[in-house]
Formats: sequence, C-alpha cells, structure tokens
Amino acid sequence: MIYRVKTEGMGCPHCIMRVTNAINALGAAVRNMELNDFTVDYSGDSETLREAIEDLGFDVVSIENI
Repeated sequence: MIYRVKTEGMGCPHCIMRVTNAINALGAAVRNMELNDFTVDYSGDSETLREAIEDLGFDVVSIENI
C-alpha cells in the first residue's frame, strides 16, 4: 500500500533522515520525502507507521491510503 503521511515538527534534513531510517526499519520504503509531507510504500498497517514516527517526537497529522 502507498500511504501519504503529513506530520508536524520536521524542520530540517536531519529530521528527514531520522524518519526515513525509522520507516526503513519497518521494512517500508519512502517514495517521496519533503518536510512534513511524504509517501511511503508499506505493507503493514497505518498505526504501526504512525507509532514509528511519533516515537521520534514528531506529530502525525494524517495518514491516508492513496
């Protein structure tokens, strides 16, 4: 599945790297990443994805299956 994720609090390239690494650790792949808005190819559920991002201290505004 492809998820579009919108967050708050990602303000620099280091933030992008941290989130990308956390998503990759789930076995997911980031398809497009910008500050606070990105798409992820992930076969798991959206709650696991949300938790991985929020565990880093970022707020997830929405996760949408596209």
